[in-house]
Amino acid sequence: VNMSHELRTPLNVLNGLNQLIKGLSKKDTFITPDKLSYYMEVMERNCSRLLSLINNLIDYAKIENNSYTLNKKDKNIVYLVEEIVLDMKDYIEGKGIDLIFDTDTEEKEISCDKLEIERCIVNLLGNAVKFTPEGGLIEVLIQDLKDKVKISVNDTLKATTAGSADAEKSVLYTFENSGIGIPEEKQSMIFDKFNQVIDDSSKQKNGSGLGLTITKHLIDLHGGEIYVESKVGEGSEFIIILPVNNN
Repeated sequence: VNMSHELRTPLNVLNGLNQLIKGLSKKDTFITPDKLSYYMEVMERNCSRLLSLINNLIDYAKIENNSYTLNKKDKNIVYLVEEIVLDMKDYIEGKGIDLIFDTDTEEKEISCDKLEIERCIVNLLGNAVKFTPEGGLIEVLIQDLKDKVKISVNDTLKATTAGSADAEKSVLYTFENSGIGIPEEKQSMIFDKFNQVIDDSSKQKNGSGLGLTITKHLIDLHGGEIYVESKVGEGSEFIIILPVNNN
Protein backbone atom coordinates (compact mmCIF):
# COMPACT_ATOMS: atom_id res chain seq x y z
CA VAL A 1 0.00 0.00 0.00
CA ASN A 2 2.85 2.38 0.90
CA MET A 3 4.70 1.72 -2.36
CA SER A 4 1.50 2.09 -4.39
CA HIS A 5 0.94 5.50 -2.84
CA GLU A 6 4.52 6.56 -3.55
CA LEU A 7 4.19 5.50 -7.20
CA ARG A 8 0.75 7.05 -7.60
CA THR A 9 1.68 10.53 -6.31
CA PRO A 10 4.23 11.47 -9.02
CA LEU A 11 2.06 9.80 -11.67
CA ASN A 12 -0.87 11.98 -10.63
CA VAL A 13 1.33 15.07 -10.89
CA LEU A 14 2.53 14.06 -14.37
CA ASN A 15 -0.99 13.24 -15.52
CA GLY A 16 -2.32 16.53 -14.14
CA LEU A 17 0.32 18.58 -15.94
CA ASN A 18 -0.27 16.62 -19.14
CA GLN A 19 -4.01 17.39 -18.98
CA LEU A 20 -3.30 21.05 -18.20
CA ILE A 21 -0.95 21.53 -21.17
CA LYS A 22 -3.29 19.65 -23.51
CA GLY A 23 -6.21 21.77 -22.35
CA LEU A 24 -4.33 25.01 -22.91
CA SER A 25 -3.22 23.84 -26.36
CA LYS A 26 -6.80 23.08 -27.44
CA LYS A 27 -7.84 26.60 -26.40
CA ASP A 28 -4.90 28.07 -28.34
CA THR A 29 -3.83 29.65 -25.05
CA PHE A 30 -0.30 31.02 -25.15
CA ILE A 31 2.08 29.40 -22.65
CA THR A 32 5.01 31.65 -21.76
CA PRO A 33 8.52 30.13 -21.93
CA ASP A 34 8.92 30.68 -18.16
CA LYS A 35 5.67 28.86 -17.41
CA LEU A 36 6.51 26.00 -19.76
CA SER A 37 9.99 25.72 -18.22
CA TYR A 38 8.39 25.50 -14.77
CA TYR A 39 6.03 22.72 -15.91
CA MET A 40 8.95 20.81 -17.44
CA GLU A 41 11.00 21.08 -14.23
CA VAL A 42 8.09 19.69 -12.19
CA MET A 43 7.71 16.83 -14.66
CA GLU A 44 11.45 16.11 -14.59
CA ARG A 45 11.50 15.94 -10.78
CA ASN A 46 8.57 13.54 -10.69
CA CYS A 47 10.03 11.35 -13.47
CA SER A 48 13.27 11.15 -11.47
CA ARG A 49 11.31 10.22 -8.36
CA LEU A 50 9.50 7.44 -10.20
CA LEU A 51 12.75 6.13 -11.66
CA SER A 52 14.37 6.11 -8.22
CA LEU A 53 11.44 4.19 -6.71
CA ILE A 54 11.48 1.60 -9.49
CA ASN A 55 15.27 1.20 -9.27
CA ASN A 56 14.94 0.64 -5.52
CA LEU A 57 12.34 -2.10 -6.12
CA ILE A 58 14.57 -3.80 -8.72
CA ASP A 59 17.66 -3.59 -6.49
CA TYR A 60 15.74 -4.86 -3.47
CA ALA A 61 14.52 -7.85 -5.51
CA LYS A 62 18.11 -8.62 -6.51
CA ILE A 63 19.27 -8.38 -2.90
CA GLU A 64 16.46 -10.66 -1.73
CA ASN A 65 17.46 -13.22 -4.37
CA ASN A 66 21.17 -12.98 -3.45
CA SER A 67 21.96 -11.85 -6.99
CA TYR A 68 23.28 -8.39 -6.16
CA THR A 69 27.04 -8.13 -6.72
CA LEU A 70 29.55 -5.48 -5.71
CA ASN A 71 32.47 -4.13 -7.71
CA LYS A 72 34.97 -3.60 -4.89
CA LYS A 73 38.26 -1.77 -5.29
CA ASP A 74 40.66 -0.05 -2.91
CA LYS A 75 39.43 3.50 -2.37
CA ASN A 76 40.27 6.38 -0.05
CA ILE A 77 37.03 6.43 1.95
CA VAL A 78 37.80 9.88 3.41
CA TYR A 79 38.08 11.47 -0.02
CA LEU A 80 35.03 9.54 -1.25
CA VAL A 81 32.75 10.71 1.58
CA GLU A 82 34.09 14.27 1.46
CA GLU A 83 33.29 14.49 -2.26
CA ILE A 84 29.71 13.37 -1.61
CA VAL A 85 29.31 15.99 1.13
CA LEU A 86 30.68 18.73 -1.13
CA ASP A 87 28.37 17.65 -3.96
CA MET A 88 25.33 17.97 -1.67
CA LYS A 89 26.48 21.10 0.15
CA ASP A 90 24.64 23.63 -2.05
CA TYR A 91 21.43 21.59 -1.95
CA ILE A 92 21.52 21.24 1.84
CA GLU A 93 22.51 24.83 2.55
CA GLY A 94 19.78 25.92 0.13
CA LYS A 95 17.35 24.40 2.66
CA GLY A 96 18.75 26.70 5.34
CA ILE A 97 20.70 23.86 7.00
CA ASP A 98 24.40 24.04 7.86
CA LEU A 99 26.59 21.10 6.85
CA ILE A 100 29.88 20.11 8.48
CA PHE A 101 32.36 17.43 7.44
CA ASP A 102 35.09 16.38 9.86
CA THR A 103 37.62 13.54 10.00
CA ASP A 104 40.44 12.45 12.28
CA THR A 105 42.46 11.13 9.31
CA GLU A 106 43.20 12.49 5.86
CA GLU A 107 43.51 9.11 4.15
CA LYS A 108 42.04 5.68 4.77
CA GLU A 109 42.12 3.00 2.08
CA ILE A 110 39.38 0.39 2.24
CA SER A 111 38.02 -2.20 -0.17
CA CYS A 112 34.58 -1.06 -1.29
CA ASP A 113 32.19 -0.49 -4.16
CA LYS A 114 32.50 3.26 -4.75
CA LEU A 115 29.07 3.75 -6.31
CA GLU A 116 27.23 1.78 -3.63
CA ILE A 117 28.97 3.55 -0.74
CA GLU A 118 28.06 6.85 -2.41
CA ARG A 119 24.46 5.65 -2.58
CA CYS A 120 24.42 4.82 1.13
CA ILE A 121 25.85 8.18 2.21
CA VAL A 122 23.53 10.13 -0.11
CA ASN A 123 20.57 8.21 1.31
CA LEU A 124 21.54 8.97 4.92
CA LEU A 125 22.14 12.64 4.11
CA GLY A 126 18.80 12.80 2.32
CA ASN A 127 17.04 11.42 5.39
CA ALA A 128 18.89 13.87 7.64
CA VAL A 129 17.78 16.80 5.47
CA LYS A 130 14.20 15.55 5.52
CA PHE A 131 14.01 15.69 9.32
CA THR A 132 16.26 18.66 10.08
CA PRO A 133 14.53 22.04 10.44
CA GLU A 134 15.69 25.24 8.79
CA GLY A 135 18.55 26.69 10.83
CA GLY A 136 19.67 23.19 11.81
CA LEU A 137 23.03 21.50 11.45
CA ILE A 138 24.03 18.16 9.93
CA GLU A 139 27.43 16.64 10.71
CA VAL A 140 29.23 13.95 8.73
CA LEU A 141 32.11 12.50 10.72
CA ILE A 142 34.81 9.93 9.91
CA GLN A 143 36.87 8.12 12.54
CA ASP A 144 39.82 5.80 11.90
CA LEU A 145 39.41 2.56 13.89
CA LYS A 146 42.61 0.94 12.51
CA ASP A 147 41.19 -2.18 10.84
CA LYS A 148 37.82 -0.46 10.44
CA VAL A 149 36.42 2.98 9.69
CA LYS A 150 33.43 4.70 11.29
CA ILE A 151 31.19 7.05 9.32
CA SER A 152 28.40 8.87 11.11
CA VAL A 153 25.65 11.18 9.87
CA ASN A 154 24.29 13.24 12.73
CA ASP A 155 21.17 15.42 12.52
CA THR A 156 20.80 16.12 16.23
CA LEU A 157 22.50 19.51 16.40
CA LYS A 158 20.98 22.88 15.67
CA ALA A 159 23.18 25.98 15.50
CA THR A 160 21.80 29.14 17.04
CA THR A 161 23.51 32.48 17.52
CA ALA A 162 23.66 34.11 20.92
CA GLY A 163 24.12 37.83 21.49
CA SER A 164 27.47 39.18 22.57
CA ALA A 165 28.84 42.48 23.84
CA ASP A 166 30.27 43.21 20.41
CA ALA A 167 28.26 41.33 17.79
CA GLU A 168 30.38 42.67 14.94
CA LYS A 169 33.56 41.16 16.39
CA SER A 170 32.27 38.00 17.98
CA VAL A 171 29.41 35.60 17.41
CA LEU A 172 28.79 32.94 20.04
CA TYR A 173 27.34 29.61 18.98
CA THR A 174 25.34 27.24 21.11
CA PHE A 175 23.92 23.91 20.08
CA GLU A 176 20.64 22.32 20.93
CA ASN A 177 19.02 19.04 19.95
CA SER A 178 16.44 19.46 17.22
CA GLY A 179 15.94 16.28 15.20
CA ILE A 180 12.70 14.33 15.15
CA GLY A 181 14.13 11.23 16.84
CA ILE A 182 13.01 7.60 16.78
CA PRO A 183 11.35 5.83 19.72
CA GLU A 184 13.67 3.23 21.26
CA GLU A 185 11.17 0.40 20.82
CA LYS A 186 10.98 1.12 17.08
CA GLN A 187 14.68 1.54 16.32
CA SER A 188 15.08 -2.15 15.50
CA MET A 189 12.41 -1.72 12.79
CA ILE A 190 14.00 1.23 11.01
CA PHE A 191 15.83 -0.95 8.46
CA ASP A 192 12.87 -3.24 7.73
CA LYS A 193 11.43 -3.15 4.21
CA PHE A 194 8.57 -0.72 3.54
CA ASN A 195 8.80 0.56 7.09
CA GLN A 196 8.90 4.21 8.12
CA VAL A 197 9.26 5.07 11.78
CA ILE A 198 8.18 8.69 12.03
CA ASP A 199 6.27 10.97 14.34
CA ASP A 200 2.53 10.94 13.60
CA SER A 201 2.52 14.74 13.85
CA SER A 202 5.36 15.14 11.37
CA LYS A 203 4.71 16.53 7.91
CA GLN A 204 7.51 14.35 6.59
CA LYS A 205 5.58 11.26 5.51
CA ASN A 206 7.05 10.75 2.05
CA GLY A 207 9.37 7.90 1.13
CA SER A 208 9.09 4.32 -0.01
CA GLY A 209 10.52 2.75 3.12
CA LEU A 210 13.13 0.94 0.99
CA GLY A 211 16.02 3.39 1.17
CA LEU A 212 17.34 2.38 4.59
CA THR A 213 16.63 -1.30 3.89
CA ILE A 214 18.80 -1.21 0.76
CA THR A 215 21.44 0.81 2.58
CA LYS A 216 21.66 -1.85 5.31
CA HIS A 217 21.93 -4.66 2.77
CA LEU A 218 24.70 -2.83 0.90
CA ILE A 219 26.64 -2.28 4.11
CA ASP A 220 26.12 -5.95 5.02
CA LEU A 221 27.51 -6.97 1.61
CA HIS A 222 30.61 -4.93 2.47
CA GLY A 223 31.02 -6.94 5.67
CA GLY A 224 30.10 -3.90 7.74
CA GLU A 225 27.31 -2.84 10.06
CA ILE A 226 24.92 0.08 10.33
CA TYR A 227 22.87 1.14 13.32
CA VAL A 228 21.09 4.17 14.72
CA GLU A 229 21.34 5.98 18.04
CA SER A 230 18.34 8.18 18.66
CA LYS A 231 16.07 9.80 21.21
CA VAL A 232 12.64 11.24 20.57
CA GLY A 233 12.85 15.01 20.31
CA GLU A 234 16.63 14.93 20.16
CA GLY A 235 17.28 13.52 16.69
CA SER A 236 19.27 10.63 15.29
CA GLU A 237 22.80 9.55 14.47
CA PHE A 238 23.24 6.87 11.82
CA ILE A 239 26.55 5.05 12.18
CA ILE A 240 28.30 2.89 9.57
CA ILE A 241 31.25 0.66 10.48
CA LEU A 242 33.20 -0.67 7.49
CA PRO A 243 36.15 -3.09 7.59
CA VAL A 244 39.31 -2.04 5.78
CA ASN A 245 39.58 -5.37 3.96
CA ASN A 246 36.45 -7.40 3.21
CA ASN A 247 37.48 -9.35 0.10
